[in-house]
Amino acid sequence: MTVNIHHLELLMLLLLLFVVGLAVLARRIGQPYPIVFVLGGFVLSFLPPVPDIALRPDFVFLVVLPPLVFAAAHNSSWRDFRENSFIILSLAFGLVAFTVIGVGVVTHLLFRQLTLQAGLVLGAVVSTTDALAASSIAQKLGLPQRIVHILEAESLINDASGLLALSFTVNIILNGHGPSFRAAVGELLYLSIGGLLIGLAIAWVHSRLILRIEATQIELTMTLMTPYIVYLLAERLHTSGVMATVACGLYLGHRRAQLLSLGARLESRAVWNTVDFVLNGVVFLLLGLQISIVLAGIEGLRIGQLIAGGLIVSLIVIALRFLWVLPGAWVGQKLRQIHSGIKMSPVDRRYAFVVGWGGMRGAIALAAAVSLPETLRNGAPFPARNIIIFFTFCVILVTLVIQGLSFPFVIRKLGLAQGEKEDPEEQFAQKKMIHNALEYLQREKEQKPREKEVYEAVERNYKRRLALLTDAQDTAKQEVITQAHRYLEISRAARDIERRTAGELLARSQINDVVYQQLIMDIDLLDKRFATTPPA
Repeated sequence: MTVNIHHLELLMLLLLLFVVGLAVLARRIGQPYPIVFVLGGFVLSFLPPVPDIALRPDFVFLVVLPPLVFAAAHNSSWRDFRENSFIILSLAFGLVAFTVIGVGVVTHLLFRQLTLQAGLVLGAVVSTTDALAASSIAQKLGLPQRIVHILEAESLINDASGLLALSFTVNIILNGHGPSFRAAVGELLYLSIGGLLIGLAIAWVHSRLILRIEATQIELTMTLMTPYIVYLLAERLHTSGVMATVACGLYLGHRRAQLLSLGARLESRAVWNTVDFVLNGVVFLLLGLQISIVLAGIEGLRIGQLIAGGLIVSLIVIALRFLWVLPGAWVGQKLRQIHSGIKMSPVDRRYAFVVGWGGMRGAIALAAAVSLPETLRNGAPFPARNIIIFFTFCVILVTLVIQGLSFPFVIRKLGLAQGEKEDPEEQFAQKKMIHNALEYLQREKEQKPREKEVYEAVERNYKRRLALLTDAQDTAKQEVITQAHRYLEISRAARDIERRTAGELLARSQINDVVYQQLIMDIDLLDKRFATTPPA
């Protein structure tokens, strides 16, 4: 059954209902959301009451992609991106080119239905990665942050380079020839540099405007609008919308502490987390729901051979990634050593293997495949279009589901699972901040002896926090930790009494709903504030 556009509200409600239900299931079974969403969509697609909902490329590229790319860039570290720039750019550009050529040549030799040009298109389509599943598993298991940053940054940049490669390869089929090497390099530079400049320009304008505003709702609305503005403007000027959005997100993310007001900083994380959850949930669910549409596209062909072909293409994609990553890690280490002038330890092959195994594909790849034109300029069918779409779907299922489900096993087997440990860099910064605060309090206390008791009360809070951060496992520290935990229990119980009292006052109409909600919010903020740093 095909969904009419007039039933859009019901359709979105249905999708969100499935997303919420599958998210609850994912939490209960301890699996990453993307994998459960895709498998859930796969199962739902075979149920007769569930409508056929096509994954439209415009929806992915114009509605979903801009905010997700912006949010990922906004939460990235520019310093880590700069320090790992060689390996990131190598994966985002070098591996994309290697995948396009490798998949194109090998599939042309293995499958009669695919010309070399069609094979190159397939290589371009499956060259983009989706780091959401890999990074969520990696963070849960405590994988070193450097690996997580590399996977996420690669996914950000190769969305742009993969779509650019797709444009080149499709033009080869449509025009009968590709651009010259000089023209290709020129277009690559124009798309990349042009996108970066547009992204930075919009980010600069945004930062100038938002500094003049201290209204949380307006600030958050402007932040939600920005990725669409920068993406659409860059695309309108025929540069890379993805590169522009990445540049804008990195710039604003690096400066958000200075740009956003206190209220906007407190609420922006919740807003963006919700946007990220809803959009990723819908798009991965739609990805799983495509199976019936994809199968309809290959009707009349030998399904067994196509499934075998899809598995072979998936293995080719995985093998090409390992062939690039393992030597590339060694070269990257050597270049970093030359650049820094410091002798570095040998490359940990376990890290390189995890990066190789983390190349999962997602909705961008399928949207790219579905966006292929149906006919050539002379009216002839686009060569092997339905086969390319089916092979792409197979690659997504194999890399996302099989590699995703096995990712925790691989990390544990390699001895890289560290659990949820404190970030040493965060601990170092916290200690430095507390030491400086204590020095300030000591100076102020000496200069204002009449307020000595007030300063000492504040000092006790900081000293308790510092004690909880120290590494010494002595009796004194254990006593401090025990007291801190007991404080949390007692204060939480007292705040529960406050909540209950507020509820009773509301029930007796002694306060109205607005006052009640404000009181509860204040208590909730205290719960969050003192969850790990109890006051004296």
